[in-house]
Amino acid sequence: MSKTILVVSPHPDDLEIAMGGTVAKLIDQGVSVVSLVATDGRGSTTVDELTGDELAEVRRQEVREAVSVLGIQTLIPLPIEDVKTEKNKQHFKNDFKETILRFKPGEIYIPHPQIDKHPTHRIVSELVLDELRELSNNKEFKVEKIWCYEVWTPFSSYDRVEDISKFVDLKIMAIEAHRSQLEYKNYTEGILGLNKYRAVFDERHGVTKMEYAEVFIELML
Repeated sequence: MSKTILVVSPHPDDLEIAMGGTVAKLIDQGVSVVSLVATDGRGSTTVDELTGDELAEVRRQEVREAVSVLGIQTLIPLPIEDVKTEKNKQHFKNDFKETILRFKPGEIYIPHPQIDKHPTHRIVSELVLDELRELSNNKEFKVEKIWCYEVWTPFSSYDRVEDISKFVDLKIMAIEAHRSQLEYKNYTEGILGLNKYRAVFDERHGVTKMEYAEVFIELML
């Protein structure tokens, strides 16, 4: 396992929902985690009547609380509204490049660019992969592995399973820091159901050894 990993989240809560348990587990093992949040979350649904700027500030406060719960050392929340325009896409790519050249993570975690059904997730992942391809000959940086985490669309198969049983309480606390999002959708209940399913059905035979698990697909450039 690399000493430093980078998790790219299209929205402020994606890391916590998709792989909060794994992040807490890796930090417990001495891994340094950098969290790069691609958009400010102003376009998210909320039950409160907030302006875009107000919601973006709420979500910044929430993600700061969430990463503190997990013990993440470095949070980089980008002030980008969305990744729909070419200008914003380039803004993200520039900031992503600056981040990886600064921290030199051995592993990078993103949503799956084809499987994940959320369009913003797919766009952000493709931008990450585009930039990594452009940097493939850069002697300053070489990524060892690219992992895709499971969030909006369950995987039919996967390459890695992480037992998060000892860290699921931290994951729950981190997700629940995103109060503005839980007001209209119970992300905690939904993802814990998936994590429980992964643990129970990971092995075809024998006694279940895990309570909760998160899974990942390895991606090649």
